[in-house]
Formats: sequence, structure tokens, C-alpha cells
Amino acid sequence: MPSQDYAEQLKRQLVFLRNSAAAYDAGHVVEAVRIGVVIRVLCHDTPRSVSLLQHMGQKSSLELVTTAKTVPGHLLATVDFAELMAGITFGNDLVYDPLPKGSPTVPCPSWWDQPVFCRDKVMYTRKDIVLAAANKDGGAHVDAPDENLLALQEGFWNKTTTNADGIKTTVSLSNNHFRMLRRFADELLNSQELIKLTD
Repeated sequence: MPSQDYAEQLKRQLVFLRNSAAAYDAGHVVEAVRIGVVIRVLCHDTPRSVSLLQHMGQKSSLELVTTAKTVPGHLLATVDFAELMAGITFGNDLVYDPLPKGSPTVPCPSWWDQPVFCRDKVMYTRKDIVLAAANKDGGAHVDAPDENLLALQEGFWNKTTTNADGIKTTVSLSNNHFRMLRRFADELLNSQELIKLTD
């Protein structure tokens, strides 16, 4: 495929990404799994398929915005739970603050394999979360949840509300990977090197 056609394909994928992010923000949080599909198209290489950024010859050097905190591996190995994406706000729901200006960038392969979540001393990267959504949770395929998807779906944050009569209700917040996928979309949509590839 001519390189110009790859640029057009990238434009299309970024339109999908913006539309899914807007739908998520409008309350359709399940749209996060489609965010996962777009990111898989951009970044995921297998022996049988080539990512769009690899087709474009950009994957190894392209710089992408990251908001993941860098924590030494030996420290994370001792932690039962950690969400490493910066800027989480605890309110009625868990959401991320707007992307900080001047956020650092890392090469795409590092972004893809960067740890963003830890549970029960198991590290999860953006790749793990994207593929769980796209390949198991209905993004592009529906399959029996594996350990990765279950670890992300099952509630690890609790939300407690107090009713007018004083009775407290506590529920587990599930599908935490939706929130992370939405953050990944913001990172990509604010990555200037990626956007310039559509020119």
C-alpha cells in the first residue's frame, strides 16, 4: 500500500479514536472497548499481522505521550495493588484529570509495554489492557475472560454512598480498564508526532 494510503488510514483511525472518546465522555463508557480496537490497529504486531505504525515505518521511533508514573520494578514486586496512571480523581466516580501540559513522551514500543497497573503483584502494561478489551471483551472478539481481563473487570475500588435515611451502601467499581483505555486515547490524541503523520 502506498505510504500516502497509510496516512489516510491513520487519519481514519484517529477519527474513530476521537469519536469513541467523545461517546465515552457522553456516558457511553462501553465505547472504551472500541478505543482498545483502534490502539490495537495502531500498535499491535503479531507473526500474522502488522500494525499500522509498523507499516508506516514509524513504530520504533515515534514518540507518544505518557502519563504513567515510573516506579522501579523491585518496588512494584512488593505491591498488591497500584494504578500507575497519574492524575486520578476520587469523586462520585473515578476519573482522570485533563492531560497535564508538557507530559513526557516515550518511544512507541516503550509506551506499548509500559506498566500502568499492578494487582496481586502482577504487572499489566498498556498492551495487556488493550488486548484484553479488543480480543476478549467484545472490541473485536468475544471470548471467555482470561486472568488479565478478570483482574481488570473485577472491582478493586469501592464506592460508598450515604442515603437520606443514613444507610450506607458500598459497591465495587468494575470494568476499571474502561477508564484506563480512555486515558490511553487522550495520550495518543495529544501526541504531536503521531498527529503530524497524518499531514
